Amino acid sequence: MDQALTTQKLKDLHALVQPEHKVAIVLQDDPDPDGLASAIALRTILGRNRLTTPIFSFKGVTRPENRNMVRLLDIDVAQATTEELRAFDKIATVDVQPPYFGARLPRADVVIDHHPGYPSGLAPFEDVRVRYGATSTIMTEYLITAHERISERLATALIYGIKSDTLALSRRATEEDFEAFGVLARLANYSLLRRIERPELPLSFVPTMARAIRRIEVERGFLLMYLGPVERDDVIVQMADLCLCFEGVEWVAVVGKLGPNLVIAVRNHGTGRSAGEVVRRLFASMGSAGGHRNMAKAVIPLKEWRARMGSLKAADIERRVRELFLAELVGSAQEATNAAPSDKVAS
Repeated sequence: MDQALTTQKLKDLHALVQPEHKVAIVLQDDPDPDGLASAIALRTILGRNRLTTPIFSFKGVTRPENRNMVRLLDIDVAQATTEELRAFDKIATVDVQPPYFGARLPRADVVIDHHPGYPSGLAPFEDVRVRYGATSTIMTEYLITAHERISERLATALIYGIKSDTLALSRRATEEDFEAFGVLARLANYSLLRRIERPELPLSFVPTMARAIRRIEVERGFLLMYLGPVERDDVIVQMADLCLCFEGVEWVAVVGKLGPNLVIAVRNHGTGRSAGEVVRRLFASMGSAGGHRNMAKAVIPLKEWRARMGSLKAADIERRVRELFLAELVGSAQEATNAAPSDKVAS
């Protein structure tokens, strides 16, 4: 931890934001755990409450685990408007930088972030540490340096922010991220953290899950589960995580119809080929597709799937997804793309 740098940043921050100022903290659209945690940490550092320093986003929190975090940790995120933000004395962007918002953001007085790719000099106060894996790490260093008490609630939020942005310290994690995580680990509520990370499944999903489990097949270490129509994206992801626990399974693809899209969640143990690479090769030409080494997702419009594959029947979707993955994982990429001349996918 660069304590000298952090000490100076704290001095600059407190010199800019005076006690009488009303401050707005603005997060990215559909805020993620790192942004949410960093926002409540900044409010603590400034000695503020939710009335004098509200948290805003132009688009609300939608992901089930993030909504869980907001609910269980009592984090208020209000819908932002440009006009409303203009009324504040100071505007802080956390875990995001001003160019992201375009004309929606009137100005930025404080910028704290870790994302690369933006110009500097856009706000009177800036602390952008692109080497760090999470903005929550920066905020933890602020709290430690300022000798602020880190409550159980705040520690739980920050450790989840670091964990989610670094994939449990496996992606772009620095020594500073590990150090911050170690401090927070002694203070966080792990029962609460488990509830945040694992959103509750609706009871209405039980019949769907039961039917899907009966249809599971494992071939050459590849498990496919077809759910059919679902109401929430997270049930597809949770089933993918669950299926990877079965004996002898190396790769998992869980498929569900969500609204106008076919969603395919993919998991592996992270020891072989990248799940993100495989999903991009197979599905990028049909929709959005990508991810990381051990987890990935494809979202394909149903009309595009039908145009390429010819059918939206459950049995046909199962068969086609299985053929594509087995050809890609067990055979060659050429087999996957040439399985049917009219069904060509990304290569």
